[in-house]
Amino acid sequence: MIPPSFDDIQRLSDELNHQGYLHWFQDDLFAFNWWLLLSATVLPYFIWWRIVDKNRLIEISALGLFSAISASFFDLIGTTLGLWGYPDKLIPVLPPLLPADLVVIPICSMIIYQYSHNLFSYLWRYVILSLFLAYVIEVAFSDLGMYIKLKWWTHTYSFFGLCLYGISLRLFMNVLLKNDVKAK
Repeated sequence: MIPPSFDDIQRLSDELNHQGYLHWFQDDLFAFNWWLLLSATVLPYFIWWRIVDKNRLIEISALGLFSAISASFFDLIGTTLGLWGYPDKLIPVLPPLLPADLVVIPICSMIIYQYSHNLFSYLWRYVILSLFLAYVIEVAFSDLGMYIKLKWWTHTYSFFGLCLYGISLRLFMNVLLKNDVKAK
């Protein structure tokens, strides 16, 4: 079997993108799930801005930025490997779960970080968030057809993945702050 050339792959990619646009325009745009994704993208930032500690804005935002980048990276790996998928998109040219990767998960992470004054309170709050995201939000999104588990992925894997993710965020901030103190 002859492997496809780059041009062959590009033609298939162009056709897939075209079909994706058609699907988005005919099935996603202005449907209930689209409005839900739009709300989940816009509303959390208004809430966050009202409650964020403005004196720690740079520190908390650094955690949020690392969270958004990390969530997008892990989500891209999972979707590329076919472990899960998202049939509905807010905007066809952006990653499918923009609201979760760039909004909900980072904002929840920033709020937990802001209100946790020690490692123990941070960890138990992140475990609760992980339980909620894995067993309530993922299940609800599955029921709405917005999240599809493929292959062997389970909600329990999501729960443990989110817990490890939360721990890595806190460790990242500890290293960042420790290096900042040394630099001063």
